[in-house]
Amino acid sequence: MKTLLIYDRPVALNREAHRHLRLRANDRFLHVAALNALPLVGFEFAVAVRDHPIVFAGESAAQALPVALVGLRGGENLHVQRDGHWSESYIPAFVRRYPYALAADGERFQVVLDEAWPGFNTEEGDPLFDSEGKESESLKRTLGFLEEYQSHIRATQAFMGELNRLDLLESRQLQRAVSAGEEAQVLTGLWMIDEDKLKALPADQTQALLKNGALGWIYAHLLSLVNLDRLNARLGQRIEAEKSAA
Repeated sequence: MKTLLIYDRPVALNREAHRHLRLRANDRFLHVAALNALPLVGFEFAVAVRDHPIVFAGESAAQALPVALVGLRGGENLHVQRDGHWSESYIPAFVRRYPYALAADGERFQVVLDEAWPGFNTEEGDPLFDSEGKESESLKRTLGFLEEYQSHIRATQAFMGELNRLDLLESRQLQRAVSAGEEAQVLTGLWMIDEDKLKALPADQTQALLKNGALGWIYAHLLSLVNLDRLNARLGQRIEAEKSAA
């Protein structure tokens, strides 16, 4: 997963350099307004399935990783409104962890933050460290969330390895039906699970997928595809709004 996809100036969290830094609460998501797909971990499938098509994105099946499809045009997240607010739908953990992340540093991980994020300041918001230079309760909760998220990334990578071992992924393109005069929109680099191949698996392999929880994630993905129609309708509304504003 592209860990630092939305980070403009990521730096390692430093107890001295960031001792007086505070983080102001934010409810705007303009930093992901131009992304039409957002990384997901398998643990999120159960809640993301209610709102988003869950597909797999990558140049090849071996590189594919799960994403929540949030737009059908390049450079557009249909769940971020013009004022930056997120619509009433599930917000992926990848977005919620921002402006923090865990970044690989050799065989270890270090906490990084995006110094370009305007929510960081020295006057208002939750402090990163207390008066003694120790991690604040707010930062401790954040670090716990980051560690948990990293464990879910590892589980998701194992899940993708299993899908590839069983050759269950097939390449797909998504093309939206357009009205006269509209430019055709085609999304490539997407993968979905071939349900016929899934049904043809030997019983012992299906049982193994059931026991390790992968089967639940697989069917969450398949069930989520009905949300493509909802996303298409959302795009239609956006296009109509653009025409009205023109």
